[in-house]
Amino acid sequence: MTEEPVTRGRLFLVTSPVPDAAAAVAVELAHRLPRCLVVAGSQVDAMVVSGRVPDDDVDLEGVRHRLLRWSACLAAAETYQLEGFDAVVHDVVIGGHLEDFLDLAAPETVHVVVLDDPRLSATPRWGLWLDARAAPPGTLAEAILAHLDTSRVLTTEPVDPDEPIDPSAGTSVPVEDPKAPD
Repeated sequence: MTEEPVTRGRLFLVTSPVPDAAAAVAVELAHRLPRCLVVAGSQVDAMVVSGRVPDDDVDLEGVRHRLLRWSACLAAAETYQLEGFDAVVHDVVIGGHLEDFLDLAAPETVHVVVLDDPRLSATPRWGLWLDARAAPPGTLAEAILAHLDTSRVLTTEPVDPDEPIDPSAGTSVPVEDPKAPD
């Protein structure tokens, strides 16, 4: 008896300066995928019993702690991806830190979803940008699935010469609350 090879799962990053918004959308997205793990950066951080560095710490130790947290998130995600699960990581990955996270994920393709907010002016416009104020988390999760190609960010140079190398062409997609009055 031969087993069919398992297709590696996809990796999603849902990020926002508002952690609860990213968490709600990540969970709604996971419920719409057949096999999915949700990895919360805040939960990984909460497992640190002593020696934790505050999230707003911008010195070298703060950066090292943040990279360690994201590495742990990616390790958990990859463990399940290898068994065919999709993995949705959610955390506050904004500004120049988005590039740091993607560097850690390389060579993995990442479906990047940014819940747009006026505080994100320094965040590279990579992936899919959604206005979390425009619709409930379930509607945003549906929008993510409808725009998977837009959310896809390559973390290495493509092998196909016709595939774009520049991931900076992030796209904002208008999302409307289906329950909102006309």
